[in-house]
Amino acid sequence: MAQENKEQNFVINIVDSYVKDISGNWWTFFVTGLLFIVFGIIFLIWPEKTLIFIAYTIGLMAILVGFWNINAAMKVKRIEKRYEDMKKNFKSNFFE
Repeated sequence: MAQENKEQNFVINIVDSYVKDISGNWWTFFVTGLLFIVFGIIFLIWPEKTLIFIAYTIGLMAILVGFWNINAAMKVKRIEKRYEDMKKNFKSNFFE
C-alpha cells in the first residue's frame, strides 16, 4: 500500500510540475496564438507577398543557422583541443 502511494505521488508531482511550468507561461501561448491569427489573416489577404515573405524568412533563417552551426563547430573543436591538452598535462603530472 505504501509503495502504491509513493508511485501515485510521484506521478502527481510530475503533473504538478508540468502544470506549474505551463501555467506560469500562459502569456507566451496567448501571444503566439495572436501572432498566428494575424499572420493567417495577412497570408490570406496577400498570398503573393506571403510567398516572398516566406522565401526571405527561410533564406534569413538558413543563413543564421549556418553561422550558428559554424560557431558551434569552432567551440567544439576548441573544447576538444583543451581536453586533449588537459589529458596530456594530467598524465605527465601524475603518471610520469
